[in-house]
Amino acid sequence: MRKIIISSLLLLAFIYRGHCQVNMGNIEVNKDFTATLNFGSDVKFITLGNNPQIGVTPDGNPLNKYYVIFQEGSTVVIKGIDPLSPKTSITVKLTSGSIYYGTLAYGLNTQIFYDFQKVESKQKMEEVHKDSVNEAIGEKSLVTRLNYVLGLENEYVEGIDENLLEVVISVIRNDDKYTYFKISIRNNSGNDYIIDNTTFKYVEGKNKGLFKKGNKIEERVNTIYETNNKTVKAYSISELGYVIPLYAVGTSGNLKIQFKELKGTRNPAVEINSKTMLKVKTLGLMEK
Repeated sequence: MRKIIISSLLLLAFIYRGHCQVNMGNIEVNKDFTATLNFGSDVKFITLGNNPQIGVTPDGNPLNKYYVIFQEGSTVVIKGIDPLSPKTSITVKLTSGSIYYGTLAYGLNTQIFYDFQKVESKQKMEEVHKDSVNEAIGEKSLVTRLNYVLGLENEYVEGIDENLLEVVISVIRNDDKYTYFKISIRNNSGNDYIIDNTTFKYVEGKNKGLFKKGNKIEERVNTIYETNNKTVKAYSISELGYVIPLYAVGTSGNLKIQFKELKGTRNPAVEINSKTMLKVKTLGLMEK
């Protein structure tokens, strides 16, 4: 019996994890401007905290006091009736199990369309990525191996000198799951270089002519782990560490690594030929 209960709880936890909860914020409606809410799957039900029913329409639908709601499929349209309508809560549950919540009020806002169809899929992708990151960090050996790579003597792989920033891919190593990077950045300017985001993209193919972007395919690779030192002080050098999933590449493209400045336009990008990536050394048993 105990095993059955535990299994049921685990199943419920798994189902619950698959759903997402999204804060829609404050939605304002009035007599002249309705709010159209568009979702990624059909609506199961809509609930307002304060919208009492005061009668029935000629066609038999509920007649509410403050707000009128029309719903079909994945679209909901809300209209305000009374300028004295109180601010209230709104909850929308989709057939997918995801829940959207927020507040509804009578106001002067003229935003009439709220598109939530991509929110659910985006949040699920973020949750999957977060789970993979947490799982990877849970492997203490991942951090240990990155620290080992950071301690290796620099091997010039590829680099760029741009806007008084020298970015050099110093060391790359692979194991059976991940690729580890040691990246050195020399700031030759008088302003600190603060990195807001680092992106990794595998680019396959080459543009053979003007406007022929269709010949090139880009695939972004999520960063599994990275060191926290994202500020390169003026006239100094910092060494950064990154871990991305091991990725099989062809010989017709490259790996593009771009560093985006938090407040500024210094966004250097380094490209590593795929032939170089195919020859990356594997961490030995002692190094693991």
